[in-house]
Amino acid sequence: MTINTVIFSGNLGGDCTTRSTTSGKLIATFSLPVKQGYGEHEKISWVQCRMFGAKAEKLPIYLTRGTKVTVIGQFLLESWTDKDGTEKTTAVVLVNEIDFSSKQENKPQQNQPLASQSGNVTSGSFYDDEIPF
Repeated sequence: MTINTVIFSGNLGGDCTTRSTTSGKLIATFSLPVKQGYGEHEKISWVQCRMFGAKAEKLPIYLTRGTKVTVIGQFLLESWTDKDGTEKTTAVVLVNEIDFSSKQENKPQQNQPLASQSGNVTSGSFYDDEIPF
């Protein structure tokens, strides 16, 4: 038996973007930083997160640069060949669950509908009326 579940938490590096597949299904993409090492050996890598279906349709307006989130999903390495013939690889998380964490209290809440609340979007009953899926 193989288990492929990862949890990443951090502030979005940029606004969430969306695109459609040829069959018309929406894909939402955003990136999260992952720290490795410590001190002068610390390195930050960026992991691309993708959402499909209802999450990709409803959540991008809440996923703006600097928003702190925790994602749970499946990890994969995506490989492709660029125009120059060079092999490229990137880390991708296929998001199953997303949790909006509360920001610092002194910081103004921007583009977040419930500034003083935090909760799990996929299962929290508090958000059921705000994000219908």
